[in-house]
Amino acid sequence: MVIRQVALGGLVTVAAFWATPALASDPDPCGVNLVCASSPPSIVKALQAAGYQASLGKSEKTGNPKIDSAASGYKFTVFFYECEKAVKCGSIQFQVSFADDGTNTAVLANKWNSTKRFLQMSVDDDKALAASMDVATIGGLNQKNFADVLDWWSTMLGELNKFFKAQ
Repeated sequence: MVIRQVALGGLVTVAAFWATPALASDPDPCGVNLVCASSPPSIVKALQAAGYQASLGKSEKTGNPKIDSAASGYKFTVFFYECEKAVKCGSIQFQVSFADDGTNTAVLANKWNSTKRFLQMSVDDDKALAASMDVATIGGLNQKNFADVLDWWSTMLGELNKFFKAQ
């Protein structure tokens, strides 16, 4: 009985040794046909497949990847978060920002936030207004899930436009 356990343990060790190079050389940390923050090109590709512009760059502030795009008449940025040394990111944030025009207040942001769930608004110290939507992508999103995320984002930008016109 002891001999079988040692032999089995040896086989497991050999199998793990041979499997390790295959795992280490996996070029796509996200997985085939999945969209995730750990693979910024997968997000660029999914945005473009959905008809959006998508230009991959780096955030000057964090060094993390970022994507510039546009929808519903707004230019927006996809920021990457939970990154290890500007790679292997765990989540993204869609964000549209507006410079201070004299109407950017916490009252305005709270008015929006009190009735909206997916897109949240905030005002920073320099009175810039930002509307953002966070998406966790650990394990990857399939193309249909990501298309739904984009649909929510676009819908909320349309709602944002109506909101601003009503003010």
